[in-house]
Amino acid sequence: MSVSENGEIFTTWATDLDECDLSVACLVGELDASSAPGFILDMQELLNRRRNVIMDVHLLEYIDSTGVAAMLSTKIALESLGRRLLLVGCHGLLSKILHITRIESELCCYEEIEDAVESIKRSPPL
Repeated sequence: MSVSENGEIFTTWATDLDECDLSVACLVGELDASSAPGFILDMQELLNRRRNVIMDVHLLEYIDSTGVAAMLSTKIALESLGRRLLLVGCHGLLSKILHITRIESELCCYEEIEDAVESIKRSPPL
């Protein structure tokens, strides 16, 4: 968990789903320039596990360009390991940023975790 200068809290936690070699990371709070370094450290732990990752962003209240860049860097790092990153629960500002920047196709978003899990199960390895 990280606390920004203005007192905003951002945290992640992850759980593993062993049946399909994947981790689900829940993002809570505000992912911005002040919380991105902690987020990147948390994601590094997941990268070390060499698993596919689903980011549940239902509880993400705010994100800025630094946060989106951190998500993209996680995606690129996972792909270099032959793994995938999918998002679940995109809403509000994140959806708008993904649409405006035209990276919706880069950061695939699903409504429910089960849909993302099924996508990973059906997809061939990278």
